[in-house]
Amino acid sequence: MQTLVVPQGQYHLARYPHRAKDPLRAWDAGDEYLLYYLHDEHLPNQDAAILILNDTCGALATTLAPNRPQSLSDSHLAHQATLANLQHNDCTTNDVRLLSSLTAPTGPLDLVLFKIPKSLALLEDPLHRIRPYLHPQTRFIGAGMTRDIHTSTLDLLTRIIGPTHTSLAKKKARLICSEFDVGLDPGPT
Repeated sequence: MQTLVVPQGQYHLARYPHRAKDPLRAWDAGDEYLLYYLHDEHLPNQDAAILILNDTCGALATTLAPNRPQSLSDSHLAHQATLANLQHNDCTTNDVRLLSSLTAPTGPLDLVLFKIPKSLALLEDPLHRIRPYLHPQTRFIGAGMTRDIHTSTLDLLTRIIGPTHTSLAKKKARLICSEFDVGLDPGPT
């Protein structure tokens, strides 16, 4: 188990299933970049409705557990990692609502945080599914490693959510911010 140190605090995190002396961390530079950005932007608000997409090992969900986020993933292992990491950090399993890819989030959503998957198809479907739960003030912020963020990624977000831009890279990670365009017609899923 390793310790993630971010402005929100220190968190003991492990990948799932836990292996002694696992050299891989349960978070990446994208998670760290996103958490520092949230701190700098004074986000989330105490009563914000938060949805997290593609949180591989629960690093974001565990860190934001006091805000009672929803975490949507199609991975059973991601859900198990989140539950284990919540327990490692003295959080209850009720602090995060785990959603399968077929479960609708409780909306409207004020803040959507997402990790960029390697496959655009793993991002496109959830974007279409959550779009009805967004409103004009919804903050939509993603994080990923620069190797996984391509022009096609930005085009997809622009087509489904609205105008999209990226940040400068830090530690080979980059943030993506999209503005929700209510009048946008994203086309069929």
